[in-house]
Amino acid sequence: MKIKFLTSKDDLWDKLTDYASSCSREAWPILAQKMEEGNFSDWEKVFVAIENDKIVWFCTFTKEDWIPDCDYSPFVWFIFVDENYRWKRVSEKMINAVGEYAKTLNFDKLYIVSDHKWLYEKYWFEKCDEKADELGRIETIFFRKIK
Repeated sequence: MKIKFLTSKDDLWDKLTDYASSCSREAWPILAQKMEEGNFSDWEKVFVAIENDKIVWFCTFTKEDWIPDCDYSPFVWFIFVDENYRWKRVSEKMINAVGEYAKTLNFDKLYIVSDHKWLYEKYWFEKCDEKADELGRIETIFFRKIK
């Protein structure tokens, strides 16, 4: 499995944009639109895992998430794992790769917003807050110290 981060100049950018727009969860078309519009700052990135030329995992590393007026940053966001690769610790590898990149930018923590309270603890995330997202849903904010 190959893990890399993408910029809009990368050959995989359009492939991932198309892939995200066809994914089943409501957020993925939003990611595709964000990618099409190039709405990423200087250090924000899209991470992807490829195996046998197939996208098996992706996420973004961004300043913000769905939580308005949030003091936390940076976020691992738009996390997706292909159904055939779930329960194979792909997320752990990817989150570690994001953490390595974040460390080069002198960040000491990563944040994830999720309603999956059992999922991210196994990747050393801890609950730090609860806030309403843009739709008014209460979401949990998790953090993890970067090793």
